[in-house]
Amino acid sequence: MKLTKRALKILFFVFISLETVTSFGQVPPPGKYDTTNYPEDRAFINSISNIFDPSLSLNDNSISIGADGSIAYGLEEEFQKFARNGMTFKSVESVPGTELVRIFNGQTAIKTKVANVVFSTPEGDLHFKVIRAETYIKDNGKWYFVLGQGTNFMTQEEFDEYKKAHTTKP
Repeated sequence: MKLTKRALKILFFVFISLETVTSFGQVPPPGKYDTTNYPEDRAFINSISNIFDPSLSLNDNSISIGADGSIAYGLEEEFQKFARNGMTFKSVESVPGTELVRIFNGQTAIKTKVANVVFSTPEGDLHFKVIRAETYIKDNGKWYFVLGQGTNFMTQEEFDEYKKAHTTKP
């Protein structure tokens, strides 16, 4: 069977896409987690990409831990933290294939993903890649964001360099 140039290009693109998701997406092993229960709830939680929407916060009862380790108790404090650092939230986009939602007893959900986050600053846009963990609870039939934590994403090469620069001999 002979493949056309177009077919080879498509196969190459598919291969690169799958390798990118595997190496940068940190995809869990197939079948390890239940990813089918509560399909309607799962679809709603997967649709949430901007946790800074006040309608998703139960009485502003959320806690966020930033990639820098800072803690904000509620959305107002989160926005104040951004302002102190000269930043305004601009966007967040999940890396395709990295979102995983697990729902427990129909009332609690944990969502993990790798995300590209952008903030506006006076010097220009500031880009972060973070590994996010978000916790949601269901109250009176509605899902609310209650806890989020982001960790700066590093490739293995970046971690190796960081480790060299920050390891001391006893």
